[in-house]
Amino acid sequence: MPRRIEVIGIQIDKREVVPGVDLADLIVRKAHEQGVEIRDGDILVITSKIVSIAMGRLYRLDEVKPSVAARLIARVTGADPRVVELILREGEPILVIPVRKLDRLAHPYRKYAVSEGAARQAIEQHPVIFMTRVGHLALSDAGLDFSNAPPGCCTLPPKDPDSVARALMMRIRRLTGKRVAVVIADTEALVDRFGSRDIAIGCAGLRPVRREFGAPDLYGKPKFGGVDAVADAVATAAGLVFGQTAESIPVAIVRGVEWEESDEGIRSVCYLSLSPKTRVLAALLIILETLKVRLLLKIARLFSN
Repeated sequence: MPRRIEVIGIQIDKREVVPGVDLADLIVRKAHEQGVEIRDGDILVITSKIVSIAMGRLYRLDEVKPSVAARLIARVTGADPRVVELILREGEPILVIPVRKLDRLAHPYRKYAVSEGAARQAIEQHPVIFMTRVGHLALSDAGLDFSNAPPGCCTLPPKDPDSVARALMMRIRRLTGKRVAVVIADTEALVDRFGSRDIAIGCAGLRPVRREFGAPDLYGKPKFGGVDAVADAVATAAGLVFGQTAESIPVAIVRGVEWEESDEGIRSVCYLSLSPKTRVLAALLIILETLKVRLLLKIARLFSN
């Protein structure tokens, strides 16, 4: 029988998501009202946006007082100093993408925008993106998000998404009596191409990657792979029903995925969770091997000409 995976979106009115709400109870109730019964083996993917609002991680910009560092960085980059201040409170920028300056080039924003005017307005509001280390995660603008938030407000992701996912999972299991897993998803830009997708920033219940590295392939050879990023895959699948604008679908049930019960979270598979010494040594080894191969290529091309 062919395997089938379903992604079922659960609509929730944004007016029902308020600070302090019992989010697990709201999700279970809304699923029932929409004729969706939660089953054993379901993975509930929840957008970080509603988790943030429920946890009171909603900020009014007019209440944010920028520091000297925030004002200085804002002056140089053209960003809002209040936004920079919130980012600096959350983590440390590791890469800066000058969106407004890049727009002078033949940028894909123009090709995929709903209109030229809308694209320019969006770019003016977000002239720069700060890729920021937040704990063990690398998030654009530290995960700060203005979309689908009240005017003049923004949200920031939960401080410990794995712990939040576990609390939600345990509560949903108690409410339903079902063996479920929970993934908290956020939208991030792709590194090697234009576009964005939903990724898992926290998970509970399921092992975030498969433990099949070196498993035999169809011909019995040990496979260099087998560590499929299950949590990220279901987050991306759920993103197809979430949408990014006014869909009001902040929760999805992904059904039919085979997953392994585990106490691990996203933290356990993040490179930034490794010790600083390990990260530095790994970076040096990568750089040295890369330089060695590039040098050999240049030598080979000189002799072939």
